[in-house]
Formats: sequence, C-alpha cells, structure tokens
Amino acid sequence: MSDQRIVGKVATREPVSVGDYFKNIWDAVTTTVAGMKITGRYFFQKPITVQYPDEQLPIPDRYRGIHYLEQDKCIECHACERACPIDCISMETVRHGKELEWISFTIDYQKCMFCELCVYPCPADCIHMGTEFAFVSEDRSEFNLDLLSYKGMSRDARIRMKEAAEKKAAKEAAKKAKAEAKAKAEAEKAGGDPQAEGSDG
Repeated sequence: MSDQRIVGKVATREPVSVGDYFKNIWDAVTTTVAGMKITGRYFFQKPITVQYPDEQLPIPDRYRGIHYLEQDKCIECHACERACPIDCISMETVRHGKELEWISFTIDYQKCMFCELCVYPCPADCIHMGTEFAFVSEDRSEFNLDLLSYKGMSRDARIRMKEAAEKKAAKEAAKKAKAEAKAKAEAEKAGGDPQAEGSDG
C-alpha cells in the first residue's frame, strides 16, 4: 500500500513497489472471486422464484397459522378460552340439555400471538392451528374473526333434540297412562268391596 504525506497544502504519494502493485491486484481478484462464489453457484441453476400469491411454497404441518374449529366436536368447556394468556378467545352459546346452539366463537387477531397454548388443553381436540397466514384488511374489526362454520344448532343436534323430546313425551305419556290405569284399578276395587260385603250379609 502507498503512503500519503501532506507537505504544506500539497498531498504527495510515495511510489508503490512492484511487489505491492501485484499484491494489490491479487487481493482484488481473490476477494472478487470469494464474493462471487455464491452468485456463481446459483447462476447456472434453475430460478426458484415463487410467484406469490399464484404460487406458494409448501407449509409445514406444524405451522402456527390462522385457527380452525371443528365445531361439531366442541363441547363448550371454555378450556381454550381460559388457557389464552391474553384473553383473545370468546365464545357464546345457548345450551339445550346436551345440545349447543351456537352464537359466536371469536378470536381477536389484533391480540393473538399464535402461541398455540389454546390447542393443547382442549379435551375434544377441536381447535387447531391452520396453515393459512394471509390475513390482510383495511378494517380492524375484520381481525376479530368468527370461527363458526354455522350459527345456531346443527342439523344432527336438532334431530337428536327432537328425538329426545319425543322420547321424553312418550315416557311421560306412558307414566301418565300407568298412573291413570292404577287410579282406575284402585277406584274399581274400592267400588267393588261394598257389593261383596252386601252379598255376604
């Protein structure tokens, strides 16, 4: 390398030796080659650019994306709601015996930190982390996402509820008929005893 010396207001450069000159050339070549190794490695390979969103890279199964709910398996135990460390899960239902009438099951993604702590406590294994990650909106209210696939009661739940009501009505009717038959038998027995006593006399 050359030295610069300032004499008065004029900077003078000392002459470079032949050895330093060729050493500088060698350093420039070797550092350029080292810097271009990665570029050269990919230069002859097929490009791997993904044209998102028309194309997407494969997403791992364990990816923590937008939640999805298996609604028919949920028993409204609120375990996921209690496990959430920032209280971003909320559910509202009306219970009809063992059946559920769904009103809402929301997650506020303005607060959710995708920790997956809501998944593990679920005894029914009905809430999961999905692979969907694209969630963009200009309206903040849309980030309060309702996971329900339907509102109210499911078709199967309505059928089970109807069958249970019919079974209960039939049981009550049978019980009432049995009570009426018993009362009638007792009345006939009470009415027949005086006649028997009169005939004996």
